[in-house]
Amino acid sequence: MSQRLKVNVLRMLVTGKSRWGHHLATCLLVMAVLLVNSNNLVVAASSEEALRARVNACYAALQQGDWRKVEKYLTKESIPLFRGQTKKPLTGYEIGSIKIDPDGQTALVEVVIPVTSAIMPTPILMPQTHRWRMVRNVWYMELVRPSSSVQDSLLEMANKPMPSHAEVPLSKDLKFESGWASLGNVEPNTVAAAKFSFKNVSTHPVTLARIKLGCDCLRLKTQQKEYAPGEVGTLEIEFDPSSLRGSADAAFTQDIVITTEPGDGLIMLTIAARIVAAPAPPTTPP
Repeated sequence: MSQRLKVNVLRMLVTGKSRWGHHLATCLLVMAVLLVNSNNLVVAASSEEALRARVNACYAALQQGDWRKVEKYLTKESIPLFRGQTKKPLTGYEIGSIKIDPDGQTALVEVVIPVTSAIMPTPILMPQTHRWRMVRNVWYMELVRPSSSVQDSLLEMANKPMPSHAEVPLSKDLKFESGWASLGNVEPNTVAAAKFSFKNVSTHPVTLARIKLGCDCLRLKTQQKEYAPGEVGTLEIEFDPSSLRGSADAAFTQDIVITTEPGDGLIMLTIAARIVAAPAPPTTPP
């Protein structure tokens, strides 16, 4: 092919004056778009893989009780907070979900840990959500300073002191389906309800004589106090995080103590939630 012919063919491709040249230009454009999108997907996937690997390594160190190693996965500001926490190795963990923010620099990671106590010997899976931040292309966990009402600790649930059977005369008259209610993620201006179903398994009426909620953020909705033998009921308690002055992205747990009559038996229930910031309203293009 002569040099002149080559120039004419190139000009047709660029200007799209030939049908096959126009199709070829279109194909090249589509391929370029697909290549860009593919590269973006690869970057996003590699970033999530890197984050997942860091989370696994961090929680493996927590499980082993290697506190110095844990600090390698925390932001510089989070290390003093972690050092001030009561520590005890985790019995296990499982990564629940990873949500990387659109900017690719921050992410929310949910990790489920098993929690047991003398009152609840069967392990209960408690989700914890923590923010991770990219610092010089490396992911680090970012802890939030807790308030007096809202606790945000890697090991807070695992280390929480629980009363033993010898210290608490547990009531055997009411059988609850579960002594644990997890409300999941709750926004600061949203009211969520925890429901505890139970049945009077005794041969006499049982009264909920006293119910100690332990926090102004909780409100008792159930009005019925006395339950006949064999009667079933539901104890409903509302959780309003707006009265708490802690920051968002923090864990909340509260024990509820119920005294039953006759016998002055005790029932202990626990409400858990994660206070998360409300999503930002969508922006309208100018």
